[in-house]
Amino acid sequence: MLRTLHVAAFALAASGCLAALWRVRRVPHDGIRRGLAGLVGASGVWATAELVTFLPLPRPAVVVVYQVGLVAGLTTVGAWLYFCSAYTGHDYHLNPLYRRIAAAVFVCVSTLKLTNGLHGWYFELEVVTTPFRHANIDLLGLHWLTTTVAYSLTAVGTYMLFRTFVRSNIDTTALTVLVGLTVVPVVPNVMAAFSVPGLLANNYEPAGVAVFALGALYVVDGTFERVTWTSHRQLLNSINDAVIVVDGNDVVREFNDAATTLFPGVDAGSSLSAAAPELAAHAGATADDTADSRFCSVDRGTGTRHYLVTETAMTIGPERTGRALVATDATEAERQRRAARRQSDQLEGFSTAVAHELRNTLSIADGSVDLAAEAVAAGDEEAAAEHLERTDAVTDRMIGVAETLMQMARLSQRVTDPATLRFEPTVREAVRTADDHDVRLAVEGDGRVRACSERWSELVGCAARLAEELDAAELAATLSGDEVRFRVVGGQLDCADPSTLFDYGAVPHAEAGLVGPNIRALAQAHGWEVEATDRDAGIEIRVSGVTTEPTADADGRGATGDD
Repeated sequence: MLRTLHVAAFALAASGCLAALWRVRRVPHDGIRRGLAGLVGASGVWATAELVTFLPLPRPAVVVVYQVGLVAGLTTVGAWLYFCSAYTGHDYHLNPLYRRIAAAVFVCVSTLKLTNGLHGWYFELEVVTTPFRHANIDLLGLHWLTTTVAYSLTAVGTYMLFRTFVRSNIDTTALTVLVGLTVVPVVPNVMAAFSVPGLLANNYEPAGVAVFALGALYVVDGTFERVTWTSHRQLLNSINDAVIVVDGNDVVREFNDAATTLFPGVDAGSSLSAAAPELAAHAGATADDTADSRFCSVDRGTGTRHYLVTETAMTIGPERTGRALVATDATEAERQRRAARRQSDQLEGFSTAVAHELRNTLSIADGSVDLAAEAVAAGDEEAAAEHLERTDAVTDRMIGVAETLMQMARLSQRVTDPATLRFEPTVREAVRTADDHDVRLAVEGDGRVRACSERWSELVGCAARLAEELDAAELAATLSGDEVRFRVVGGQLDCADPSTLFDYGAVPHAEAGLVGPNIRALAQAHGWEVEATDRDAGIEIRVSGVTTEPTADADGRGATGDD
């Protein structure tokens, strides 16, 4: 019975290693595949050699086979370390120095094992018949020395695996148990060394390797291959950009620390749309898509940041499909791109305004000059003077429009050094300077805004001029949170869509036709957003995204600021 148990154990270990060796061909990662193949292959040879010690063969044949098994057992140490290094995402197994040292140690120790017949320091083998016929092996000091070193090295690889399991975002309980089973055969080895009845001084390690390999490759192969990839977490964390790896169903499989910081809700097993909605909205964009589709904007309370989204197809575990989404901070580049696009739009608007005003001016001037000529021919000098005065007025107006557009071309440049300005006094001063018809002003809210002094005064002045041109009864300026609202009470636009206020020619007054676009240009120069809405008693212009500060002191003192 005891012989049957030993023979069955080593036969099953050899068969298990052979089955695992067949399955290991499916492992996609080259390094892991080579290491695991070497481990189970050498373990299979080792188990077969141990099995031979129970066969009725002459002692010299058993000694040779046993020595081959010892060399195979030594090979498993190197293969285990190779596998652990590759599996955990390290490159120790590729280091030329480590490989040369490992080869030298392997040759030296193998030589000692194979030449045991000359020095007798490693083992003594005797064929006995009690309790059944088998090779009785007495392990000597050199064996225990090399075994201690081998177990120490094996423990290093095991530690690397356990550390990877702990750091992984995947449930690795089953894998942890399987790796732990590789250590269990040490127990019968030690017990046999102390002559525990029923245990022979054989090497039981191949059984542990077979159980681990079969379990990893056949039972929990999905987890085994997913953790294979997530072992590259250390590499991911060395990347400053946020990286999220998803499978074919857009389920998060892995991510780095930068992704956790940018998307606090990211977690393994969650959907990309739930964990990082800003990133999900732009996933799938390619280099051929528009720039807007390749940038995502994220605001975590410290200001809006812009990220360039790129993705790479990759293999993840048994699914064999997946993507790595990388969000690279391109805030400055995106701001410059948006500023360039904004300036391009403004230049286009300026050219539209100039063309519109020039056509009107030339048309009016041409008609007035013709009428003046006809009046001169008819001897009506008074009428001729009136027509020439009209011509002079429209040309002066054209000059004024050109000067306004030149000023706006300068003021619409991006603000780089804003000042801290008191809201109420600067609003009142700007309205007083811009308004010649004493539109009533109401100011609500107190605090400070971060803005360029000149551009801020011009923006408020434009709101006052709009109220004037629309014959409004009152202009109400309100500071609330990060918004500044200008409500033109009693003024109406002659258009159905209030947003056209910011387009040239949207209102019937020539000056007002420039005021709306100017408000937008001045707001965008600060990075603010602007919109117009209809109100029952007028219209409201809302400027959002304004950086504000509460009033610092109670006595009303504070900087009015300059640029």
